[in-house]
Amino acid sequence: MGLELGADDYVTKPFSPRELLARIRAVLRRFKADVVGPGRGSAPRAYRFAGWELNVRLYRLNSPKGSRVEISRGEFGLLRALLSSPQRILTREQLLELTHIDSMEVYDRSIDTQIMRLRRKIEADPAAPRFIRTERGTGYYFDAPVSAVR
Repeated sequence: MGLELGADDYVTKPFSPRELLARIRAVLRRFKADVVGPGRGSAPRAYRFAGWELNVRLYRLNSPKGSRVEISRGEFGLLRALLSSPQRILTREQLLELTHIDSMEVYDRSIDTQIMRLRRKIEADPAAPRFIRTERGTGYYFDAPVSAVR
């Protein structure tokens, strides 16, 4: 009856907190898809920072020297999420949502591994990162000016 009256979902008792969170995330994903989906129009075709370029349409990362840098699909999604919100701290959970990795059975620590791999590819000194910075106990942020190419 609740669904017929317009509810998006419901949970019967007894329920587990894990199931409740999964259902909340699913509703939020559907809501974001409706809001951000078809009407966004002017999505960037590329992001540029410090001579680097991430081409969103071609799924390519080019170094300041002009050479193509091979990155995995997960690394690409993570870098795009960070570049779309520069100087803004993103939690592991937000990064999982933004990269759509949460559709698989993945732990939030997988973000740490992908950050480490990305740093090896774009940082001059991965041990002292200049671009992808860690906010201890909170998450990560991209600490460089970013321009969006439309």
